[in-house]
Amino acid sequence: MQEKRKSKRFVLEAMIAMERVDGTKNRLVPINVIDVSGTGIGFSCMEILEMNSVYKLQLKIWTGDVVDALVNIVRFDNSSDDKYVYGANFIGMPENDTSKFNIHELFDAANN
Repeated sequence: MQEKRKSKRFVLEAMIAMERVDGTKNRLVPINVIDVSGTGIGFSCMEILEMNSVYKLQLKIWTGDVVDALVNIVRFDNSSDDKYVYGANFIGMPENDTSKFNIHELFDAANN
């Protein structure tokens, strides 16, 4: 996928489940996190998800903290035979959790 994020991506290995919030298909969807940034998340899963749908997720980050967020599915890639790859923007995340990503980005830039 072409880079479109405003924030630097970080690799974060995690398997989590997210849940659609509009009530139409209110079930847990297991996903594999590919990378994450202060503005969004890249992930893969075995299911086809609807574009512009909103899900809630709990993401355990590098500090051990759990970040609660709402994400909007904005990108889809089905070029892989066995999984679907998505990009989603964070649309509802507390400011103190957003700052954790910004601080991590600063430390990473200083170390590289």
